[in-house]
Amino acid sequence: AAHPGPSCYRKGGPLTITDANLFLGRLLPDFFPKIFGKNEDEGLDEEASRKNFEELAKVINEDMRKEVGKDMSLDEIAYGFIKIANETMTRPIRSLTEARGHDTSRHRLATFGGAGGQHAVAIAEALGISQILIHRYSSILSAYGMALADVVTEQQEPESRVWADDNKETRESLQGKMQELKNKAAAVLKEQGFSDENIEFEEYLFEALDILRTQFVGQHEQEYGFTLPDRDIIVDDIRVRGIGKSFKGLEKTVDQQLRDITPRDLPRGDKVYGIRSVYFDGGRQDTPIYKMDDLSTGDRIRGPAMLADGTQTIVVTPNATAFLIDTHVVINLGESEGMDKKVDTSHTDPILLSIFGHRFMAIAEQMGRTQMNGQ
Repeated sequence: AAHPGPSCYRKGGPLTITDANLFLGRLLPDFFPKIFGKNEDEGLDEEASRKNFEELAKVINEDMRKEVGKDMSLDEIAYGFIKIANETMTRPIRSLTEARGHDTSRHRLATFGGAGGQHAVAIAEALGISQILIHRYSSILSAYGMALADVVTEQQEPESRVWADDNKETRESLQGKMQELKNKAAAVLKEQGFSDENIEFEEYLFEALDILRTQFVGQHEQEYGFTLPDRDIIVDDIRVRGIGKSFKGLEKTVDQQLRDITPRDLPRGDKVYGIRSVYFDGGRQDTPIYKMDDLSTGDRIRGPAMLADGTQTIVVTPNATAFLIDTHVVINLGESEGMDKKVDTSHTDPILLSIFGHRFMAIAEQMGRTQMNGQ
C-alpha cells in the first residue's frame, strides 16, 4: 500500500480523496485486502477517516459561521473534496479534446484504474457524455494485457537471387523457402501452447513480390531523385513473422456486443451482496452492493448501485444504469430518475467557488489557444 497513504491506511496519513469516498460509502472495506496496520492484517480504518473529517469540519465551520451563519455537514465537506477532484480531472480532458476540435458530448468515456469507476459518472456528466465504458479488468489492465499479448517469433534466411517478374523457377523456389520458414515459426509457437487456428503469419518479400519492382523504383526515385528501372533487383533476404494470437475469441467490439446482447433488468433484491448508506448529490440513500462475480452478461442494474470486486469499485448514481456485456460494464446516464438538489444562492459556497474557478480557467485556456492558432 502507498506510504503513508490516506488516513484510512492506518499509517497516519492525511485526508485524501480515498478517505472522502470511504466516508461517503463509495468505497467498500469488505472488498479491500486486509494488509493495513502494524501487522499488515487489518482492513481500512473508517474511523480514522471520520475523525479527521470531524477535525477539518471544526476549522471550516468556524469560518462558515462568520460568513454565512451556518455549518457544513461532514457529508457536504467530504463530497466537496470529490466534486473539486472531479472538476480538476475534467478540466484537462475538456481542454485537450476541444483544442483538437472534438466535442466531448459526441464521445464515450473510457475509464481505468481501481478508482476510475468511483468518479466516472460525475466526470461524464460534466463533459456532456452519456455513456461510459469500464473494462471488467479495468484496474489490472496492464497485467491483463501482458497476459493476453501476442507472442511473436521471426524466422529468416539469406538469399541471393535476381528477381524477374516472368521467372517461374525463382518464384517457386522462394515460395518453397517461405513455407519452410513458416513451418519453423509454427513449431516454435506450438511449443508455447498455440494451436494452428491461433497462429498467423506475415511474409516479408513474398507477399509484395508482384509489386516489388514498382515499389523499389518509386522508393529509389523518392530518395535519390532518379530511377534505375532497368537494373536487376536482387532478393537477398526472406523473412517470416509468426504471431500467436492470444486475443482469439475476444474480437467482438463493444458496438457488436451492444447490438447482440439483450438487457434484462435485475429484479429488486436479486443478486444483492449487501446494502450500504451512500452519499449522492442531495443526500444519502440505502444502496445495493453487487459483487461483479455474481453478475452475468446482459444484467442491467438501475442506480443507485455499487459494483465491486477485489480490485475496483464502480459507483452507479441514481440517474444511471449499469449494463454488463462480455468485456465491459457500460454505464448509461439519464436512464433513471435522479435526486434533484436545488442550488442555494443565498450565500457563498467555497466548493462551488473552486469548481467555477476551474471552469473559468478552462475557458481562459481555450481562448488562449484560439488566439495562438489565429496568429
